[in-house]
Amino acid sequence: MLVPMSAAYEHPSLTMQVTNEQRERAEHWLQQAYAEGRMSEEEFDRRIGQVLSSETRKELNEAFYGLVRVPVSSQALGVHPAYQPMIRPETKAQAGRGAAALAHFSPFLFMGFVAPGLVFALSAQGSYARREAAKAFNFQLVSLLAFIAAGIVHGITGGEVFDWIFPLMFLGWLVLTIVSGAKALQGEDWRNPVKSVLKLQVLNEK
Repeated sequence: MLVPMSAAYEHPSLTMQVTNEQRERAEHWLQQAYAEGRMSEEEFDRRIGQVLSSETRKELNEAFYGLVRVPVSSQALGVHPAYQPMIRPETKAQAGRGAAALAHFSPFLFMGFVAPGLVFALSAQGSYARREAAKAFNFQLVSLLAFIAAGIVHGITGGEVFDWIFPLMFLGWLVLTIVSGAKALQGEDWRNPVKSVLKLQVLNEK
């Protein structure tokens, strides 16, 4: 005999144990929501606490109630979009590294330091691509200012020393831009040595 499903019916999968990977994805999702201003610090702490203490899918789901709209079918199956791998982690990471590398290499294509600025504006807050785009923008801006300053000094003094300084500056810019892009493509948090000397930072690199 079939028992009718009531409105309070809960799918057996809701009692399944939550994996560490699901908790980590849930934490990351809440961190992004907090960074976007979708909850207060107090609410964030409460929801993170629920995530960390959850043992079953039902308990993990409760950390998101009232924050996102979840279809009834998903609730019944214990499937919450916040901690389900809709996009494979490695695919997302590759996309982030690709955008980061593009930010560094883009000055070769068009608009100098403006191109990394566009990547920065289009990237998610706190993402790897956004941090690397900020690094690329700041370095390209510093390089441009250095070339302008050298040109002004050369125009005033007319010294022959600039006949070999300019080529060296260009070579340094070229090598550091390529290395920065290659490091970003590998997912490394590499620091340009020029930024250790010149602290100019227009865009936040964190």
